[in-house]
Amino acid sequence: MPHDCVMVQRDAPVWRVTNGVFPSNCYIVPTGVDGQCVLVDPGLDGEAIEQAVASMGWTPAAVLCTHGHFDHAGSAARFHRLGCPVYLHDADLKTLRSSNFLLMAFKVPARIEVPPVEPVAPRGFRVAVGGLQFTFHPAPGHTPGSCVIECGRALFTGDTLYSRGVGLSKLPGEDPARLRESLLALWERFPDDAIVHPGHGDSAPFGWIKSHNAALRRFLEPQAHALQQP
Repeated sequence: MPHDCVMVQRDAPVWRVTNGVFPSNCYIVPTGVDGQCVLVDPGLDGEAIEQAVASMGWTPAAVLCTHGHFDHAGSAARFHRLGCPVYLHDADLKTLRSSNFLLMAFKVPARIEVPPVEPVAPRGFRVAVGGLQFTFHPAPGHTPGSCVIECGRALFTGDTLYSRGVGLSKLPGEDPARLRESLLALWERFPDDAIVHPGHGDSAPFGWIKSHNAALRRFLEPQAHALQQP
């Protein structure tokens, strides 16, 4: 198994591959059916992701993207060519299509292919793969179409919610006020024992993040009354 592929949740197994070209987290979720797995946020390092999946004897069945930035969807086309539908909120299609411009702006020596996508529009959109169900919860702010993807106790939060820090990037389409509103909506929606798997950095229980992510609490201070712990 590749050294950079690690299990980050055991009760419903979730594995993480950290992309090397532009560091970001891709998550591999086995469905428990016929060796299938789901990829969440495949970034620029598609070869490493494919090697990790192959080393575990799995076959990707779907690609789910929390948002359209290149470090979360950069190798989606690679897996689309292997037969995986790619799901992305339709409000982030423009973000995805601007990926190569952003790569040039960041001086990253890589370019991506933009895949056809299955648009995610309604609130509570669900994708069933094998024995699992994934629910997209729109959480605009980091980008217009950012989503938190829920599967059991796992929450794949992209750049909306980190275990440490806040996902403010100053990139086109970011709206800090909407991000604050989205985070406040998440605060009560999910239980403290949900496991947050962010686009960058380590996974952590949601309750731990509420108590320990000081930068996040400062960002939410204008509505601090909503964050009181029981």
